[in-house]
Amino acid sequence: MTEPRPTYGITRIDQPEKKNHGFYVRITNRGKNNQKYFPDKSLGGKPKALKAAKAYRDEVLSKMPKYKQEAASRKKRKIKKSGVVGVTHVVSKSPKGTVYEYWQAAWVDADDKRKTAKFSITRYGSEKALDLAKKARKAGVKGKR
Repeated sequence: MTEPRPTYGITRIDQPEKKNHGFYVRITNRGKNNQKYFPDKSLGGKPKALKAAKAYRDEVLSKMPKYKQEAASRKKRKIKKSGVVGVTHVVSKSPKGTVYEYWQAAWVDADDKRKTAKFSITRYGSEKALDLAKKARKAGVKGKR
């Protein structure tokens, strides 16, 4: 099995008001949830709780298909920010493995229907695609009034 990202599937829980401190492992595959809580206190401290959480996570991942294991080991991509609500950067992968990257504008039209417009980064370049998405969003929101 490939080594997963250090915190893949692991979340830190700190609720001082409930005296609840520990690590929570949650991994879903094909609709089946694998989840377990590892409290600091009963496991002898934060480092030991994290070690137990990672061991459980690795055990769960080892039983999963290879593609899921590879996804867990891949570095998470930094999300590009548009600075405009409703304009997002999207990276999707086709079943054949082709990666598509685009800026997408989303809004609700006058009939309360969700509308989207996608602008390919391959076709327009990142800056122009972002600009087109911002303009499409602005025009779509204006048309609602």
